[in-house]
Amino acid sequence: MDKQSTLDTKLSHRPDIQDLVDRNIIKGDPSRIAPAIQQQAEELAKHRVEDTLRHKIENRPTRDELVEHNILKGDDVAPALQQSRIALEKSQLHDKLEHKLHDRPDRALLVEQGIIKDNPTA
Repeated sequence: MDKQSTLDTKLSHRPDIQDLVDRNIIKGDPSRIAPAIQQQAEELAKHRVEDTLRHKIENRPTRDELVEHNILKGDDVAPALQQSRIALEKSQLHDKLEHKLHDRPDRALLVEQGIIKDNPTA
């Protein structure tokens, strides 16, 4: 085999550009950006993302603002225990309402005390 036939064989087995882009060997579309400036374009994109994230972190709301907008609870409970605390508060509220409903006076007592009027159709 001579050099030309070896070269032709290797070139015929060479993957196409889209396959190289898909396998992330070539970055982006080579027809849009010259290879000489692809590295600079990637660095520019990376710096743009860094600047955006830095801006968002610098301008994110404080914990007090999040508590004020009811996004965070204003407790000093560890985050792992917050769900348990919420469930406990809900259970306590349910028990309290059940107790109040159980202890409320019946209709006859309210009529007798003159709180409501005796209306047999109601």
